[in-house]
Amino acid sequence: MLTLISINNVNWVNIGIIAAVVLVVIILLVVVANKGRSQARYRAFYKKMDKVITKSYNANLLNEAIINQYATDRTNTFKAMRGKGKGKVKKYFDYYVKNLPELVLLKSFISADKNKNQLVIVLLNEYDKVIYRWDKSRKVNGLIKACNKYQMLTSYVAFLFELPLHINEDVPYRFTNHDNDFTITYEVVKNARRIKSKIKEKKLSKKELKALAKVEAIKAKKDLKLAKHKR
Repeated sequence: MLTLISINNVNWVNIGIIAAVVLVVIILLVVVANKGRSQARYRAFYKKMDKVITKSYNANLLNEAIINQYATDRTNTFKAMRGKGKGKVKKYFDYYVKNLPELVLLKSFISADKNKNQLVIVLLNEYDKVIYRWDKSRKVNGLIKACNKYQMLTSYVAFLFELPLHINEDVPYRFTNHDNDFTITYEVVKNARRIKSKIKEKKLSKKELKALAKVEAIKAKKDLKLAKHKR
């Protein structure tokens, strides 16, 4: 009788262990499947965005038009452009304002720290001190304000165009306007309203240097393709 009870206890223990293992396997399969869907969704979004900005929201073409056709003076501001130019810049900014935060959010789903899902574009002075911060709550008008106040129109246009590639490759990006030594950079954070008051340039890791080399190769390829198209 005691032997039979012991055997039954052993069976229940084995069943419990098997059930626990099956549950763990199911959970792992669900996690892997969800991650796979998130990766596919992000890749599709980035691929589409890259194609659209290369064709329709290209900074090289827009800045050339701003300088040669739309600017009424050399202040490098939005307010110093002709009406048609203002319309084109607003449309350009609107696309990036809508899609860059979405790109960062989708990438967070496949990143190590999923809580870092908010994009902040930061303007620094020559001492790396934050003088202006943009997040999606400031919309297009926030970018226009920065362009006018700090005379950085063509710089912001160029920065936005390059930013998706750097986000995709997890590479820091700093764009300096040598006319006034102001620098535009970006941060991916948990809370867009809480960033450092000073952001110094960090030394890149070997992984980041490799990614940066990839970024430069992709940019060179795009520039070559654009030059051929303009001929």
